Amino acid sequence: MSVSNPTYQQPVPDSRWLQASVVGSLWASIEIILGSFMHNLQMPFAGTLLAMLSVMLLTAFHQRWRVKGLFWRAGLICALMKSISPSAILLGPMTGILAEALLLELVVRIAGANIVGYLLGGAVAVSSAIIHKMVTLLIMYGFDFVNVIVNLYEYAAHQLGFATLAPQQALLLLFTFYGLLGIVAAAAGYFVGKKSHRLTAPPDDQISETTTGSDLFQIGHNQHFSVPLLFYHLFAIAGSLVIMHYYSVVVGAVFVATYVGYCVIHYRRSLRHLKRPWFWVQALVLTFLAVVFYNGIDSGHLFSREGLVAGLTMNLRAVLIVVGFSAISVELRNPVVKAVLMRRGLAQLYLSLGLAFSVLPVLVRQFERPVVLLRYPLRSLMRSLSQADTLLAKFTAHANKPKVVIITGEKHSGKTTFALHLVNYLKEKNIALGGFVAPGFFIDNRRASFEMQALATGEKLPLCSIHPGKGIRIGPFYFDKETLKTGHQLLDPDQLGAAKIVFIDEVGPLELKGDGWAAAIDKLMHHPRFTLVMVVRRSMTEQVINRWQLINVKIFDIALPGQADEARRYFGDG
Repeated sequence: MSVSNPTYQQPVPDSRWLQASVVGSLWASIEIILGSFMHNLQMPFAGTLLAMLSVMLLTAFHQRWRVKGLFWRAGLICALMKSISPSAILLGPMTGILAEALLLELVVRIAGANIVGYLLGGAVAVSSAIIHKMVTLLIMYGFDFVNVIVNLYEYAAHQLGFATLAPQQALLLLFTFYGLLGIVAAAAGYFVGKKSHRLTAPPDDQISETTTGSDLFQIGHNQHFSVPLLFYHLFAIAGSLVIMHYYSVVVGAVFVATYVGYCVIHYRRSLRHLKRPWFWVQALVLTFLAVVFYNGIDSGHLFSREGLVAGLTMNLRAVLIVVGFSAISVELRNPVVKAVLMRRGLAQLYLSLGLAFSVLPVLVRQFERPVVLLRYPLRSLMRSLSQADTLLAKFTAHANKPKVVIITGEKHSGKTTFALHLVNYLKEKNIALGGFVAPGFFIDNRRASFEMQALATGEKLPLCSIHPGKGIRIGPFYFDKETLKTGHQLLDPDQLGAAKIVFIDEVGPLELKGDGWAAAIDKLMHHPRFTLVMVVRRSMTEQVINRWQLINVKIFDIALPGQADEARRYFGDG
């Protein structure tokens, strides 16, 4: 990566956006799993059922997290995630999700966050599905479609003996029915949400198991980023879905296999989602259900070729989405993407969307089967609520990281000298410092040794030398064990006292492997009160940002002019 002094800064993570990330990711998992299932089985009233589940989910979570703006934020995150879901037509579901969230937000804001407000909001949100469908059909077919529908209704009403019921009256009855469904959904969500305060995540909660440590957000240390690849994934997923929709499943399988193969090679960790036995058990069960029930039991055939094709298509889509989402969650962390979005005021949305994309493969993998979710929606909702605090804790820990300043440049180019000048400037400003710098010393134009300078005390200790000794050999150098121990103590958050800025010189290949100062840096990442100044070779800057999933970063490339003055201004303003 060519570093040109980008800054990846964002405000302190807003708890409302983090909570919306939890709700939005759970909502998106329902939309993707259940929506794809019902769409491919051509189930009637699929949109209505999804709208009811959405109202239940949002209302229930609002009892747990009573914050303004939760609905529209979660809706925005879910809609953006839905944009590359298995549905063949994307714009309709996206606008429908946003409409439901915005209407529920509006009504609850007006009527109040009480049982009446939720019931009214649920009625309006679910009823909006009718308007959404009407507008979609109108855009697709034009106003002639209205005449056809009116004439068809009048004919059907006459045949069924309801000739006196005008189309307007029938439409009013339909809105009333949908409103009642919305009230039922909101009431169910309200009471489940009230009970959720007594819930804790079950012992076998797969979110906890899967996200031990930083596994939920971890990417391979050698992962490289590419902005074109981000757009490639979006187009590849959307294109594969279109091909599967309009062409045979065989053609779709070729495209999906090619894309997944590329992702597995380029994003090694995306393969782990396909190694889970339960993923393939679900695939077999889903295919069986599609074969038997696709044309209905009344058709008289227990085997349906159309159902087999639909089942295979759904499974292809599942593989495509799980692997594709994993790849997108990696590319969304591209420092260039971060810099653009942070500067355009979309930091909170970017962070929230990245978190939601990261957790989605886990949620898709562990969620209830579609049939079970439809049969026991309240049980599934309770399970989602029980996972809420676990997810929020993971999101919060990931988002609340300290500011990081990276001093970068080529090897032996003066990075430590730059850091020492910065140290002197900060001491003149009476800013408490911690950590250390490690200047090197040459013999016959060869780097022969390094010493560690503790910034809090000024103590200087021999760190390593090319001369054989009793220390630990790493490459051409022999490291002093006691100095290494002291270095870890200098980076211990419990011993940093009043220090505001902590220097680490340097962060390199050892740390990227998990050795060296890596353990100390891991601890410091849980203490946002510090500003960390890392000395990093230019060739490893991207890997360091990736290794610790850094969000709030300022880079000073010493090869660029005016960096010393800019560094003083940066810390002077801070």
